[in-house]
Amino acid sequence: MFAQNILTMSQVQKILVDGQVEIVTQDAVIQPGAHLFADQEALNANLVETFGARRQHGGIAGSLSCKGKYLRRSVDGTPTVTFGNPVLDTISSADGTLAIGDRTIDLMPLRPSANTSGRVSGARGGAVALDAPDLKFKGIVHDAEKWALDDGSYVEFRIRNGRLGFQAWRNGPSISDLGFWDMGVGISVWNTATKYEAAFVEAINFMSVDVPCQPFLTGGTGRTVDFNGAHVDLSDYGLLAQQPERVAGVCMAQWHHRQFGDLVTAGSGCLNFSNAFGAITFPPDWTPIATVTELNGYWTDGSPRNAVISVSRRSFSIDMSAFGRPTATGTIDDSADITAIFPDDKTYTGQLVRNAIRWSNGSQWTKVVNTVFDLNGSWSDGSPWIAVISEGPVKLTVDMSDFDRPPAQGKILDSSTITVAFPDDRAHTGNLISPRTIRWSNGSTWTKKGV
Repeated sequence: MFAQNILTMSQVQKILVDGQVEIVTQDAVIQPGAHLFADQEALNANLVETFGARRQHGGIAGSLSCKGKYLRRSVDGTPTVTFGNPVLDTISSADGTLAIGDRTIDLMPLRPSANTSGRVSGARGGAVALDAPDLKFKGIVHDAEKWALDDGSYVEFRIRNGRLGFQAWRNGPSISDLGFWDMGVGISVWNTATKYEAAFVEAINFMSVDVPCQPFLTGGTGRTVDFNGAHVDLSDYGLLAQQPERVAGVCMAQWHHRQFGDLVTAGSGCLNFSNAFGAITFPPDWTPIATVTELNGYWTDGSPRNAVISVSRRSFSIDMSAFGRPTATGTIDDSADITAIFPDDKTYTGQLVRNAIRWSNGSQWTKVVNTVFDLNGSWSDGSPWIAVISEGPVKLTVDMSDFDRPPAQGKILDSSTITVAFPDDRAHTGNLISPRTIRWSNGSTWTKKGV
């Protein structure tokens, strides 16, 4: 049963240029690679072939951009150690050892807290920091508790059981006969099903080569962005190669519909690292534009067929399968104007007028609303958190992730009554009271936000 869906590291990565690799795992299960090598050159050649590593003065160095968490498991089901570092997880056996010639090296000291319980890895170098007793409370930021380490290497935001962590790490070559090191900056979410909506890392290594503290882009690119995920990072590694003295980076994430940002660093010396970064400025397209008409939901051109629009931040997709056409994509230009690209046709602009989209080709779509008002959109129970309802012709779904609760399913009973089954609670009936209220059978009320 373990063989299915167990991938090799090569299946989840793309070798770019000059030792750079992009790894996208998204909760994949990865099997150990080769861990028996005739000599040091054989190991070096394996890293060049597997990760596109570059040779550096007799050693090996490379850069990684990782998106997603992963678990390591043997094809035969043998319990395995997951180090959280793609290189170590590729060149070590299930029990975390590496053999070079007649030497067998235990890699566990490189990661004293390496996962042995089968939990999904992805915190990278930060497994120790996640439970560190030295974390100090720094106040409340956007309804979240902020905790941090005094050395600036780790910042954590807490909402209920959920954690959003920003981390810089620098692991030096602690085993002299292997000489492996890695360092980087990353963002992780755990203890919750609520992923970040968007995440951004900008990181720089500082190494004295020709001049002191010369900056080098971390991960080969220096920047990476990820959407709707739980882990992203940039890192560099080396084997018998020179290691930079310090790494520093800016982390930004949109989580629970709130924007969090901070600077983290690890290493020594090069104390002017903060001057390499400007003010923390979130990408403008992370902030949604409220439209005069709720775009999410079903739309009709007057025929029995419907197009389904789904919005994400300032972009959207249009499911045209009912028309036998490919999915269209688009952008929200302002509160009343959109642009959509139909791959089998051309690009059109649309003007939002009341419950309609007037397209630049003269056609018009009308919103399908089967209740006294449009249920699609964000709803508040009076707390800082929101539920997101998606309404279909008969069925509806409720995204409760902001509350750390599982999604709920429901249906429309009539134009003013719905019923929703909450898996962690029970089924509740909701009476729709214009213009924007749901009064639930348990006595609570929700109010629609925005349009």
